[in-house]
Amino acid sequence: MTQTDTTPLTTPFPFENPRLADAATVMRKAYELGWISTRDGNVSVAMSDRRGFLISASGVVKHSLAPSQFVFVPTDGSTESGGRRPSGELELHRRVQALVTSGPLTVLHLHPTHIVAALYAGHRLSTLSGGFPEVTRYTRVGADVPALPATSEELAIACEAAFRPALGPMPHVVGLDRHGVVAVGRSPWEAFEHVERLEHICRIVLTAGPIPVPTPEGERHDVA
Repeated sequence: MTQTDTTPLTTPFPFENPRLADAATVMRKAYELGWISTRDGNVSVAMSDRRGFLISASGVVKHSLAPSQFVFVPTDGSTESGGRRPSGELELHRRVQALVTSGPLTVLHLHPTHIVAALYAGHRLSTLSGGFPEVTRYTRVGADVPALPATSEELAIACEAAFRPALGPMPHVVGLDRHGVVAVGRSPWEAFEHVERLEHICRIVLTAGPIPVPTPEGERHDVA
């Protein structure tokens, strides 16, 4: 655009949102930790004026994700992609982003190994994390979402419901059975920390294995 060109921009450049650089760094960090494979996972950040949000494009390589690889999704429901397709989990992000109508919001979807393993083993993440103060002090763990097809509307609706409980405040993180986790935060790093805390205690629980407990007769037996 030249200095004499006054044509309004309908699609914001990525650098209009200062959190995009952090969002890209968070995804690269998740890859380094083994929480996603090369093209897995997705992240979205709300525009400060809430005219929409920016979401990582479909199929991009996460260990080299850059702010330019995000797609702007306006609140009117259209997608101004500039040639890129948004993540296949667009509907999930759209629904969770809509739950918070003001202020900054990041929605982060990853596949951390120990969280997925804990769900696969039958643990309820809210119950599992309840005895660990390093989680409960800072992170609200919501109800688990059942196994549903990735990128499906059913999954998006179930995630929305998990982040909008009938009682109590909105959780920071919910697990997706056989799939992964979705976390929210005021910044990409805040959302990342909620996942990190939950992944850490899931690793502890799975490493510990069955817990020996005393029986009424004083004997011991193991429970999962």
